Amino acid sequence: MNIKKNFPIFLKVVLVILVGGFILAQKAQKPRILVMHSYHTDYPWVIQMDEGIRRVFEGHQDITVRHYYMDLKNQTSDDFKRTAASTAQLTIKNWKPDVLIIADDIGQKLVGTQYLNDSSIKIVFCAVNGGVDIYGYDKADNVTGIFERKPLAAIRETLLMIAQARGFRPDDVGTKKPRIVFVCDESGSVTAELPGLNSFDWKGLEWLEPVRVNNFEEWKKAIKEVNSYGYADIILVSDYREFRLPSGEKEPIPPSEIMAWTEKNSKIPILGMSLINVYDGGMLAVFTSGYEQGEVAGSMALDIVRGKNPKDIPFVETKQFLISVRKSSTENRGLPIPAIYEAFARATENFYE
Repeated sequence: MNIKKNFPIFLKVVLVILVGGFILAQKAQKPRILVMHSYHTDYPWVIQMDEGIRRVFEGHQDITVRHYYMDLKNQTSDDFKRTAASTAQLTIKNWKPDVLIIADDIGQKLVGTQYLNDSSIKIVFCAVNGGVDIYGYDKADNVTGIFERKPLAAIRETLLMIAQARGFRPDDVGTKKPRIVFVCDESGSVTAELPGLNSFDWKGLEWLEPVRVNNFEEWKKAIKEVNSYGYADIILVSDYREFRLPSGEKEPIPPSEIMAWTEKNSKIPILGMSLINVYDGGMLAVFTSGYEQGEVAGSMALDIVRGKNPKDIPFVETKQFLISVRKSSTENRGLPIPAIYEAFARATENFYE
């Protein structure tokens, strides 16, 4: 073997190995952010949050971002929850993220609570409906995040607009106030929201006791009773995606079927408070922006990997909301929708013919 002749080749090989090793070391040292969703990839709420997060990290080649979806909207059994939580924790153990972004309440309960004051990982929560004291976040020094709050002032204004279109004149002395009833499921997210809804100042409106149901048959009964007895003038709805088939099967009832039945069988107008309501076939909805939830959570995570301490980043609340409109449904009910509503819905891709 001619050492002198092959020496340049040897140097090149060594150089390639060194450069490759350096690149791998650099990649290994990249800050890691794991986005852990409670729900599934094609849920519109999740899609919006992921888009908000993408906006923050687009172009940040120095940071690695991964996503994990627990699918707990479609799968609600205790066994599945335990499996999802165990798999999530195994993913965290193996990948060792620096920051964990956790979306929605059930994810905080099943996963976030396992890492309180863990010096090896920081937590950013988003889409939390109630308080965070039940998760211990209020006393943890490795947690920050953004709450999900219904845009109640905007919802109130929209309810008044609908009422006035139906002949109510709330400003007239002696005129009865439009009566509002919230028909809702018994999910944890709704349970967390109810105190805020019940204590809000619904000025110009009469807020009735919410009607809670735990299956589609009870939902149908509630909608029929509101219409038959006429004790409310407008119905509010939010979530209903965890209703199971009457036979007890694990598969959920298609949400489009629920909303289609509701629109068809209610003479009383229905206003949604969730992104999915009009997507499922409803008339009109005013709801929290998932884009904002993702963007704020992503920005907090970015600050943390750049060296900021989570306890120095205050918890924040929702500031943005979106509007969704289904034109055919508003026309069927003879409800004129302000041009600004339609323009806003079109601009945010929440308008349906």
